[in-house]
Amino acid sequence: MVLGILLYEAVEMAYNVTKIGYNSVTGIYNWYYQIPGEEIQEQEKLIKEIRLLENRLKSLENKIIDVEFKHDISNNMQIID
Repeated sequence: MVLGILLYEAVEMAYNVTKIGYNSVTGIYNWYYQIPGEEIQEQEKLIKEIRLLENRLKSLENKIIDVEFKHDISNNMQIID
C-alpha cells in the first residue's frame, strides 16, 4: 500500500513538473517573439465586435433621425398648405 502511494506521488510530481516546465517554456517563447496570448486575442476580437455593433447602432440612429426629420418637414408642409 505504501508503494502505491509513493508511485502515485511520484507520477503526480512528474506531471506537475512537466506541466510547469511546458508552461514556462511556452510563456518565454511567446514573450520573446511577442506572440499575444489566447486571452488577449479573444479580448481584441470582442473589442472589434463591440466597435462594429456601436457603428451599426450609430447608423441606425442616424436613419431614425433622418426619417423623423423628413416626417416633420412633411407635416409642416401640410400645415402651410
